[in-house]
Amino acid sequence: MKIMFLPPPMEGSLSLGIYDRKGKLVRALVREGTSKDFVVGLNGLITFWDGKDDTGKLMPPGLYSARGYSVGEVDVDGIALHGNDWITDDDGPRPTRLVELRAAGDDKVTAVLRTGDGKEVDRTLSFDTDPKGNSGDGASVSVVEGKVKLNVGGTPRDFSLAANEVAIDAALGAPDRLWVIVRGATGTEVRAYTYGGEFLRRLAYTAGEPVPQRIFAARGQFPAKWSEKIMLLETNDRMQRVRSLALPQKATTGDAPAWETVMEKEIWLGETFDSIHDLLKRPSGKPFVPDKEFVVHLIENPLIKNEPTTAHVDIGFNSGGSFIQTTDGLPLRRITETPGLKWVVIGREGSGRQLTVFQSDGAVVEEFKAHKLANMMAFDAGDYEWKGEGNK
Repeated sequence: MKIMFLPPPMEGSLSLGIYDRKGKLVRALVREGTSKDFVVGLNGLITFWDGKDDTGKLMPPGLYSARGYSVGEVDVDGIALHGNDWITDDDGPRPTRLVELRAAGDDKVTAVLRTGDGKEVDRTLSFDTDPKGNSGDGASVSVVEGKVKLNVGGTPRDFSLAANEVAIDAALGAPDRLWVIVRGATGTEVRAYTYGGEFLRRLAYTAGEPVPQRIFAARGQFPAKWSEKIMLLETNDRMQRVRSLALPQKATTGDAPAWETVMEKEIWLGETFDSIHDLLKRPSGKPFVPDKEFVVHLIENPLIKNEPTTAHVDIGFNSGGSFIQTTDGLPLRRITETPGLKWVVIGREGSGRQLTVFQSDGAVVEEFKAHKLANMMAFDAGDYEWKGEGNK
């Protein structure tokens, strides 16, 4: 069926939909089209409808209407990446999981990461010490079935913990320093001891925090500011976190030492917006609240009598990225071209003149700002009687 219409008098792309008599969108006929997507006739632009809906099903005979929107320039700015500190650029690997941390010698640690397509990527993390300053005391430590096995001066022995406590991992640090991840009746924490068993300090965790699974400790010489450094792999069902913590040389008062985080890298594990929304810390301190839809006030189209003055709009996505669409599903303007998206949300922040978009492909959460979404004009391409297969 031939559809001919006079385009609206504004620069922009054209999206055209076919609607049934109840006003339901049955076919997104043209998405962000230009004049090249139409036949240019003497009295307007021409396109054709084969009578099928978006699934390829032939529609029954009846009266249908064609209408759409012209969308002008829309500004979209990339703002930030959230939830994956291992991704450094758009073209680099996109790891989705941290497989393991392992010692790499000379106060270095290798992080083994896995990408969404199953490939593994190694990243080297350093304590930034002088390896020549290693204590070289010949000591070693391991954890076997929850027990700490310490070897000092060639003499192996069991390092005692309380009867109801289990060791998760252990590492040797500065001279005469043993670090142990301990799980007990009240939770999991990190402790520092001397080789002789004297307790020195602890790093406790609060409910809901990722808990430590692996620990490494620096053995070389530090810059003057630090006395010790440790590196931890901490996990829960929503996050994998690698942190390097340092203790200053200057003595502190009170029971808790002044730990300082000198390196932190996270991967958020949630694959839905609801699973990570409270991790998206906004500048106001309040959580981000997406809008289910919002109303766009349209630019007047002088070619239409009794024209619509507003459009109800939300955000959608497909294999090619995210896009603004009418709430009944007519795509209007591409926002991003990120493939493989798992979710996307949009909402107003601040003055409301711009919209914030968050989206994720399961590896990282991307943040964008969109401006000028009200730069739209409606147009009417007429009513048509579809007589079914063989329509002329």
